[in-house]
Amino acid sequence: MIGRAATLAIAVAAFLLPAATWAVPACTVQRGTGETVIRATILTPDRILAPGEVRIDSAGRIDCVGARCAASSSATRILCQDAVLSPGFINAHDHIDFDNIGPRPDSGERYAHRHEWRKGLDGHRLLQDFRPDRDPLSLSWIELRFLVGGTTSTVAERMAPGLLRNLDFRDGLEGIAIAPVTYAIFPLDDSPGIMRTQDCDYGPHPATHDLVAHASAFLAHVSEGRDEAARNEFRCESSETYDTTPQAGGGGMSHDWIMPQAALIHAVALTPADFDLVAARRASLVWSPRSNLSLYGQTMDVLAARRRGITIALGSDWLPSGSMNLNRELACAVHFNHSHLHDALSDDALWRMVTLNAARVAGAEKEIGSIAVGKLADLVLFADPAHRGVHAVVRASPQDEMLVLRGGTVLLGRGDLVDRLRPSCEAIDVPGVSLKLCPEPGRVSAAELEAYAARHALYPLAFDGTPPDEPPCETAP
Repeated sequence: MIGRAATLAIAVAAFLLPAATWAVPACTVQRGTGETVIRATILTPDRILAPGEVRIDSAGRIDCVGARCAASSSATRILCQDAVLSPGFINAHDHIDFDNIGPRPDSGERYAHRHEWRKGLDGHRLLQDFRPDRDPLSLSWIELRFLVGGTTSTVAERMAPGLLRNLDFRDGLEGIAIAPVTYAIFPLDDSPGIMRTQDCDYGPHPATHDLVAHASAFLAHVSEGRDEAARNEFRCESSETYDTTPQAGGGGMSHDWIMPQAALIHAVALTPADFDLVAARRASLVWSPRSNLSLYGQTMDVLAARRRGITIALGSDWLPSGSMNLNRELACAVHFNHSHLHDALSDDALWRMVTLNAARVAGAEKEIGSIAVGKLADLVLFADPAHRGVHAVVRASPQDEMLVLRGGTVLLGRGDLVDRLRPSCEAIDVPGVSLKLCPEPGRVSAAELEAYAARHALYPLAFDGTPPDEPPCETAP
């Protein structure tokens, strides 16, 4: 017989194990027709139901959230005692057409402005001549990489149909009732590498107040860097009076488009006064800590933004200098929060950055981003044998994923669970876990994707542990 002390030691050791090392939690499944009821720990915007239930109607919307949800005898029931149900993650910023190759080993070089590594300016070496891969099969593979980590929607500059909701493309909304996001990589029309410090003499076609005012959501790269040239970008985008002199050929004047539908991506160079303006205008921010730290050695002052009540979402940016998926971006945020912010950000705050906050940034909070009545059932079930709730979700890996639904329809999950809910789905190769993908009719199959990825040596879907050569998540010395 094991004594009480030994039993306690075993229990403590088990609690400290990574979630992926636990035995796979068992679920009871009763397959039916019409509505679906899921019983697990439920993460809602204002409370945790442990356990609770969510009922999904036949149209794929949530119509009950509570301790119990009545349902007909013919309903599908999924009962998972050791699992936690979260809204699907929303990746608020990525460039998926550059996510086809792995990151290069870190050279230790850090930059002051994005044009330095993009163009090899100011004595810096060109980071790499990255070339976009826009083949639909390549894009589908990258979307699948996001999906196996629990992401169900993204803003990613390019898209492939049938897997994620692509919130910046009308054809990629997959039935969601919103206007697509307007996504601006160079809102100052400065892609040739233009850097200014005292005026707004960038390209001839900068973003204007009217452009942003007519967008449902406007997500734009702003002040990506830590020098005065990066800081100047915000001045040219937040004032009508900073530069009133036009330049020949167009442009040259500052514009003020900081308003509620605007979200500033990166915003590394913003000052406390800048955050005051962003907060006063009810604009929002998108934080990509890994890419910022690996390129610039610093990142947005996320605590200053939080203190002002600014909505902040999280984005993985891209594979060359960022994270391979939101799980690894969350891992960076967790590490940075602990090592440099003294754990000032709660697990709940980080979780909201990839769920409700990200939905708000994209103008989609009425449809997705939280488990609430009337929302679409974009949901992810994660293994949670220690019943850690939000803590487990923020630290989850693809190996912890049990089931992903988009609009109430099973898209991906552990093979044994998927087989009982949606037979004839296809196995995919993910280290440490047996997953199956359920592509929509007429969409590309899992076998086609895996064959294409092998033929073109695309970056894997997942790793069992830290990815090799993952960009560092540390401040510059």
